[in-house]
Amino acid sequence: MPTSLSYWTIQPDRWTFNAQKLRDWVESQLDGRVLNACAGRTQLTHNGRIVRNDINPEIDADYHVDVRDLPDILEAESFDMIVLDPPFSEQQNTTTYDREDDTLPTITELASVVDALLKPGGRVIRLGYTTTLMPPGEEYLLEEVTIWNTLGRQHDWLGTVAQKPDNETASATRPVHVTDAAVPNAGATASGGVATSGNGNTPLSLEYIRLSPEIMPQAGVADYLDTHLSGRVLDVSTYERSLSHDGHLVQTSVDESVDAAYHFDERELAAEFAADIFHTVVVDLPSEAFQQTTNYGGRTTGRDTALKQELHPLIAAGGQIFQVGHTATCMPQRLDYRRSRVAVIEHPCVEQDWIISIDMKQNTGLDVHATDRSPLDIHVPDSDAEAQHSCIRCGEGWYLHPSWYVDCPTCGARPENYCVTDDDTILYRPHPERLDYLEEHHNRHECDPGVTSRTPSTLSPDQEDDSTTSSTAPTEQESLEQFASQKN
Repeated sequence: MPTSLSYWTIQPDRWTFNAQKLRDWVESQLDGRVLNACAGRTQLTHNGRIVRNDINPEIDADYHVDVRDLPDILEAESFDMIVLDPPFSEQQNTTTYDREDDTLPTITELASVVDALLKPGGRVIRLGYTTTLMPPGEEYLLEEVTIWNTLGRQHDWLGTVAQKPDNETASATRPVHVTDAAVPNAGATASGGVATSGNGNTPLSLEYIRLSPEIMPQAGVADYLDTHLSGRVLDVSTYERSLSHDGHLVQTSVDESVDAAYHFDERELAAEFAADIFHTVVVDLPSEAFQQTTNYGGRTTGRDTALKQELHPLIAAGGQIFQVGHTATCMPQRLDYRRSRVAVIEHPCVEQDWIISIDMKQNTGLDVHATDRSPLDIHVPDSDAEAQHSCIRCGEGWYLHPSWYVDCPTCGARPENYCVTDDDTILYRPHPERLDYLEEHHNRHECDPGVTSRTPSTLSPDQEDDSTTSSTAPTEQESLEQFASQKN
């Protein structure tokens, strides 16, 4: 039976099985006598026997021992299924579960426990940041790999279902390359307000790759990227890497030690390259970048969020952005992208699998939509009256404030549209970030000090000699009040 791949979205807490969809998925797999080796607080439902173990004595369980000691107290090869949900990382082990440093079981130690207690032909469910289950050469038969996208600023979870070979079945071999397609959350039940669909009900192309231990891990990632690059490519990375691409490849890195053509500030990339110029953008940041914040446009935001906002106007319509990391969450929901592919790449010598997500841009520039929230098309009033605002250097003029003619990075309002709040209430004053974007956009024309909202004087022929006569055009405040009275 071929390996199946699936994609789910969850919003988890410290107790893994509190996530309803994940719990439903695990319970649907249970069969026969089950060992829940790192049980936690949540009680799984099963019509058979579940033996529970948790090292925390305050947890309701049959045993309270280190998972590595279970083979000493339980009968060998006595379980039809083992659920293995240890702490996913050393940091989670110490900060979330209050364990001492260096007490996290290794993959080899966990594999030894599973192999000792699982019957031949039995199955194991493994949850964590990696799909590595057994050492190379001793691997179980892979039945299913699931991606649990956590939707936030944390790493995604991965689930693996594998079968222990019996006397008539040979062990699995490497390398492995599985392809599949699935609608996110397919099969989820509508309980507890959980999402039961996603990606506009469009199936995602899913891939799972187990690399040979002989290949260098980063080389395996580069090989995957090479097969999907197209057109003019921008590679934004903090790693030394050589991509093979027949087309135009531009590399930039914020890390000066990386051999790249450019070392631009990630928060200013939109000012360094032309709009809609790249067909493919690759983002490969260190994992800590997804937890870091930065000052962007006068406010604090995630480092990766600021970078993606800068990359967005550089990507041509129909272009793609590849994100290499540990989460499938790529472009912000407010931007008009559709996720087209997610790949998981595993290497036995690496603690966490890579997740490569590919989002495809639907529109151009900063035109912003979203499936569940998009700025309303509340147009700024048109007028053929004389310009009330002008640049004192280049002479470019606008009747309304010039910020209405550029995109808003905060709410996504398009040119000639008002700004809106998070609940789509119309604002008749632009967001401060829109003013900043205006200044940056106009300064690309080398007009320094840039835009002024000073109302230009308008003199009639008989007033030309009277330099003290000013225009009777409305002031900026009067113009804004006029906008507010015209609720189109």
